[in-house]
Amino acid sequence: MHPLQVWLIALSSLALLLLARNLCRAGRWPAFPLQLPAVATVVWAISRSLSPLVMPLGYRPWFALLDELVLIYAAIRLLLWVGLEVPAALKLWNRPPEILLQLLMLTSGTVATVVVFKELARFDLLGLVTTSAVLTAMIGLAAQEPLKDLFAGLELQLDEHFQQGDFVWLEDGTAGVIVEINWRDTCLRDLTGTLVIVPNTKITSEVVRNHGAFGFMGNRFSIGLDYAFPTTQARQLLLESVRQHPRVLAEPEPIVWVKEFADSAILYDIVVYQAPGGLAAQLSLRSDLLEQIWYRLERAGQSIPYPVRELRRQAPQGKTSQPVSSAEAERRRLLALNPLFKALNEEEIDRLASHIRCVRYAAAEVIVREGDRGGAMYQVVKGSVDVWKQKPGEAPIHVARLEAGALFGEMAMLTDSTRSATVQAQEECLLLEVNREHIGPLLQDNPELMERLAQLVSGRRAELEGLELASRLAQQNQLLRAMQQLFTTLGFTAERPEAAAGDAAADRAEAGRSQATVGERSGTADGPGGGAADRP
Repeated sequence: MHPLQVWLIALSSLALLLLARNLCRAGRWPAFPLQLPAVATVVWAISRSLSPLVMPLGYRPWFALLDELVLIYAAIRLLLWVGLEVPAALKLWNRPPEILLQLLMLTSGTVATVVVFKELARFDLLGLVTTSAVLTAMIGLAAQEPLKDLFAGLELQLDEHFQQGDFVWLEDGTAGVIVEINWRDTCLRDLTGTLVIVPNTKITSEVVRNHGAFGFMGNRFSIGLDYAFPTTQARQLLLESVRQHPRVLAEPEPIVWVKEFADSAILYDIVVYQAPGGLAAQLSLRSDLLEQIWYRLERAGQSIPYPVRELRRQAPQGKTSQPVSSAEAERRRLLALNPLFKALNEEEIDRLASHIRCVRYAAAEVIVREGDRGGAMYQVVKGSVDVWKQKPGEAPIHVARLEAGALFGEMAMLTDSTRSATVQAQEECLLLEVNREHIGPLLQDNPELMERLAQLVSGRRAELEGLELASRLAQQNQLLRAMQQLFTTLGFTAERPEAAAGDAAADRAEAGRSQATVGERSGTADGPGGGAADRP
């Protein structure tokens, strides 16, 4: 055959091999074994195109032997791909472990090499090894450890307890995510991104913890709280704190145990579950939880006690790190800036400032949750918060970001309605918290204050929603009645008879104005207060 024809055939074969590889990639089939067939094609073309003048006659049998071996190796690899990997892609059976393919390739290639040497070179490799006791002993000793690793790797890949992507922890402290199991070693990626190579025999001979074997990964840590903090309340606080984190799984449920009464604190054991991952995912979640627990403890007036080394008896003392804006004068100034409390006189502001407090929240911590009952309103003093709405079966929708000076939660506080949105800290933020119990005594002493608050709150809502005057007045009366009912139930105030009669007369007048306004607007669908959405 002419050399030009030989190379045209070789180039056409290489093009077909490249096409087969690209088709396998596009169709998500098993990776096509390109290397050995490509090398066999090139070696075949060279052996067929060299003339006797270029290659001495004595070297041609050895080159032909090489050509024959490479072609056989390529054929074996293609047969393994077609016979084992392709049926696995068609879901006829599970994909064979990589080490099994390597072992079959090694065994088949060894047998082929012995046969080809015996037939073409008249050289018996098997007889040479078996008749030489020294060579046999040398090969046996040299292959002892590799054979152990080979069988250990085969055991690991055939066993379903380990697979790529699992996070494992060895008895000697080595930890990482499995990235590969070959015939000799298991390769791990540790926390710093370093490749850690562990012999297979070490994996099979030691105690190994597989953290993702059951579809989730446990995360266990301890924290110490003050002896003055009742254990039932402490466990409830810790459970509420860890449950709100989005990466903590609801099933299995988080667990909090009382671990022991230590020297300076009561130790609590916390176990949460997260999606399988590596050590970095474990440490990241643990860091977030510890940070949010610290802020939650501060808001509850508790702290993590320092170690105490004293020989005298001492009563427990609460140590609370207060926010920078906790001074009463600063709280009084913030209340004066609050648009809802501009109706208060100086004495009322002083009374309210003596009871309210400033609280801090960690980044990503939920402040109020949609659907919960709300007994407090908040004013953003420092930082920013995000407002989210949740629709059934859909991802949360980001509604707004509130910066310093913004208010939220006033409607739920004044009417005992549910929160209409979830508010989450975007960064570490400082909030002024005003509870319903703090407003109640002021309303009891000054009944007219309730009407002014209802007017201010409904006015703010009307501005945001663009309501007409008639709808605004109807909404104001509706809010006032809800506030009177709530605070009367709580025992802080009672509705005055003359106020009730005045409200009834006002309602009748406003109903007439509302009907006239509706007629002028030619059929607006919303009635009094219609279309309004509660603020969170």
